[in-house]
Amino acid sequence: MDSWQLRIAVLVSIGRNPVSGAARPDRNDLLALELARKAGGELTILHAGDPNEPALADYLAYSAAPLEILPMPGGPDIVPPLAARLQGFHLILTGSRTEGGEASGMLPYALAKRLGLPIVAQALDLAVAEGQAEITQFLPKGQRRRITVRLPAIIAVHPMAPLTPRYSHLRRVSGQSVTLPAPASTEAASTAWRTEPARKPVVLQATEKKSGHARMAAAITSESKGGTLVTEGTPTEKALAILAYLRSHRLIEF
Repeated sequence: MDSWQLRIAVLVSIGRNPVSGAARPDRNDLLALELARKAGGELTILHAGDPNEPALADYLAYSAAPLEILPMPGGPDIVPPLAARLQGFHLILTGSRTEGGEASGMLPYALAKRLGLPIVAQALDLAVAEGQAEITQFLPKGQRRRITVRLPAIIAVHPMAPLTPRYSHLRRVSGQSVTLPAPASTEAASTAWRTEPARKPVVLQATEKKSGHARMAAAITSESKGGTLVTEGTPTEKALAILAYLRSHRLIEF
């Protein structure tokens, strides 16, 4: 294990300022970058997109790691070339979702499927030891859970991770970015809608063919169990009828 060197790749995207709309480093990806710095090891920052995007230089200010840019015009699927570049890394960290584009948050899952790696989402903290990563995972209502996963693995960082990215202008001006060769061939992104004939809807039918009023009346009134309804006669005759009913059912013995 002495010769083993942890290799971490952090995937970054271009975010958008929620007020001005200006391009900026994605906040979720900055949290992933800070968590990778905390874990230690050999760190690589990787972006797939336009290499001429000025906001990419700001990522250098948050880490001394080199920034690699995979030229990708809009349209082709970025998963195959990213998966090819990520071969050999022990940890791949991403934000939970981007601040622009579709922001579907599906990229980590698509990469995990392509690479055949386990994925842990909603990560708040991370510790690596002996080829395993122990992750503190966010759960609703303030709950947390610890998960241990064997490397290599993909980790998606939760937006509430207690991390504070630190900006350094010196790192920004002295950092290095490398533009990788463009992929020779790329697959078209599968964005087309799939259409199919509509299924015949299943009509739910009531088991009883009574009207709604009849079903409601039956639900709120008790069913008659027999007997005699005494509506006429003197009070004495009604009392004798009740007494006879009680005696016939052996409810009284006199």
